[in-house]
Amino acid sequence: MTTKQSLRIIIDIAMAVLLLCAFNSQLARGTAHIVIGTGMFVLAALHIAINRRWFKAIFKGAYTPRRIVMTAVNILLAFDATAIIISGILSARLIHTTAAYWFLPVAGVHLGLHWGMLSRYISKNRLIIVIMRILACLFFVFGIWSFFDRDMFSKMFLGFSFDYWPQEKPIILFYAQTLSIMGIYVFIAYYFQKLTARFKQTAKK
Repeated sequence: MTTKQSLRIIIDIAMAVLLLCAFNSQLARGTAHIVIGTGMFVLAALHIAINRRWFKAIFKGAYTPRRIVMTAVNILLAFDATAIIISGILSARLIHTTAAYWFLPVAGVHLGLHWGMLSRYISKNRLIIVIMRILACLFFVFGIWSFFDRDMFSKMFLGFSFDYWPQEKPIILFYAQTLSIMGIYVFIAYYFQKLTARFKQTAKK
């Protein structure tokens, strides 16, 4: 693994951690929320800088269906992030929180489309791969339950702007649920790619 690849992974993990913290209304209040948001903005800028070659090549080469989808998702992600920043500055809470909750599925799909690159660094041991796939399926099911338990549909469609987390519930469950909700879209995007590639290979044969 090169230094650039390691830095890319570290930045992505750091952004995911800050994203989870930003959703915690008890932790990220007032100044803390602003600091976390600023940190995410800086990391996002670094992420863009490291991947600047993608921007240089956006008008070059042929656009395959996969490239069209990836470009559309990247544009949606940029649009959503911009909406979060502007609404945060203007203190438009309903728009800010709605855009933030939409960030979970869009970022999840973005990550899922690039998961193949990350999987290169995972052990090739057959047993470990099987175990990780089973865990991924369990996490996906947990994410589906979390989606309905947290009433994400209402949050994503301007249902309400306040997310309350009962103090009697362990905070680790909050982070696990939030991460698993994004994990739904990582799972779907990644395995949809895998299935599409397999169908193409079968069709060629």
